[in-house]
Amino acid sequence: MIFQDLVENLKKLPSEEVRKEAEGYYEFVIGAKNLPLLYPVLEIYFGVPFKPAGIAPSDQAKDVTKRYGSIQKQQTLYYLYRDGLSNCAMIWPWGDGSRSTVKVAQGVLEGARPAL
Repeated sequence: MIFQDLVENLKKLPSEEVRKEAEGYYEFVIGAKNLPLLYPVLEIYFGVPFKPAGIAPSDQAKDVTKRYGSIQKQQTLYYLYRDGLSNCAMIWPWGDGSRSTVKVAQGVLEGARPAL
């Protein structure tokens, strides 16, 4: 599967809002009740989360997400380095627990180390 296939599969999920779509980037809001539909799509492309929710982010997790707003303990990060490109998906739950913002991105990260 390539990155664009991932984005196309994400577009099929029920979302409440598409915030931004550009080459190498897709951001949308998904309701909490639909999160169980999101995880399998991400895991087909990325595998298991690089940083699960509830775990403090490593320096490397912070490096690969800083251009998108970084990553915090309650958020989930999927990450994959492939063909010279950094691929990530971030799930940011809202404070009230009703929704999550999902950011999916692909690009060259200057100065960042590829994740193992």
